[in-house]
Amino acid sequence: MRIVHQIGRTCDRAFTITDAAGDNVVIASGDVVRIKIGRNGETPIIDLDSNSPTVNGSSCTAANPSTVRLHQDDLNRTDFKPGIYTIEVLVIDDSDSDIAKHAGNHVLVLEDTQQGSVAV
Repeated sequence: MRIVHQIGRTCDRAFTITDAAGDNVVIASGDVVRIKIGRNGETPIIDLDSNSPTVNGSSCTAANPSTVRLHQDDLNRTDFKPGIYTIEVLVIDDSDSDIAKHAGNHVLVLEDTQQGSVAV
């Protein structure tokens, strides 16, 4: 998944989690999908899971396909600058002692937002 999006705008995306053979992973009851967005080697700027949306309303679902909503208030934080960020997707497997299983790295390209009012 590659998302190109503007800072300060809400972003909704659907994505499918597959295994190494390309088959869809079954997300079972009790499993948690976790999304971490930041730069490798640094503390994530956004760290959310399907059980815990951010205080600003960014969220993701534990399903396949899953959806992620990056709320404009999270993407408008001062620590988000235009640039390239890594999205790490994990599945916390309830049936396997809650082991965090890597489900992929993706790219978020944040572009600066055009100036001017967007109110309706």
